[in-house]
Amino acid sequence: METVAKQRVLILGGGFAGLNTALHLEKLLAGRPDVAITLVNRENYSLFTPMLSEVAGGGIEPSHIVNPVRASLKRTEFREGVVRRIDLERRLVETEHPQSHAPSALAYDRLV
Repeated sequence: METVAKQRVLILGGGFAGLNTALHLEKLLAGRPDVAITLVNRENYSLFTPMLSEVAGGGIEPSHIVNPVRASLKRTEFREGVVRRIDLERRLVETEHPQSHAPSALAYDRLV
């Protein structure tokens, strides 16, 4: 039996665009086990920045505008890291963990 390699989609950044791209791809590719989605972000949470002024003014608690990235994503692999280098020729992104500084290399077929 021949094994087919998964197509690897790599999303850089977990802001509005990155997170919504991952969520949209999860829905779009729900029946496609041949596609792997990975999202890389510096923090393991997303911050709803339009509400920062409410937090600064004391109207709401900071915890109300922070959400763990992993909780939002069902099928996307989350990797906490800072992008250090993008090698377009080799289709490879080099990252570094923000606390431990451990390096990592992520291969991709599609880069977002």
